[in-house]
Amino acid sequence: MGSRNNKIDIATLYQEYGDALRRFIAKKLSSGDADDVMHDTFMRVLCLEDGYELRRPRPFLFQIASNLVLDHLRARRAHVYENCEESDAVQQATDNVTPEHTVYAQERLAVLQHAIAELPPRCREVFLMHKFEHQTHAAIAAKLEISVNMVEKHVIRALAHCRERLAVLD
Repeated sequence: MGSRNNKIDIATLYQEYGDALRRFIAKKLSSGDADDVMHDTFMRVLCLEDGYELRRPRPFLFQIASNLVLDHLRARRAHVYENCEESDAVQQATDNVTPEHTVYAQERLAVLQHAIAELPPRCREVFLMHKFEHQTHAAIAAKLEISVNMVEKHVIRALAHCRERLAVLD
């Protein structure tokens, strides 16, 4: 799939395969969960290394979606955790934090905050509702009186913008 700057054109992929992919996922999950898996599928594609050549995008997207659906179903089954296991994991994770890691995380946070502030108002609103208020695409669409497709485009645009800004640090 040709693209500018050796990057995969996510918008073209979404236009060409989005509807079929949504139907495929919706057969296996509820609407809200399907929206999340759809989003995560395109996020995985966005996270591919620069220069990755996507020769057969349809099977690639559907395989990612299938894997994510399975992961989602497994996670739903394994959702019950022991409190002591969680607290041990948190303690272990915080014990390994170095000052350098803290500074790096703070820099990333500052860049991310700036990137979000740069987004157009509606795009920023949709992105924040999805990522920080954990609202489904369908709920956002209903609340803002826009299509689910438009919500997904806003989220994808915001994620791509944030990714570009964060790339400066890597």
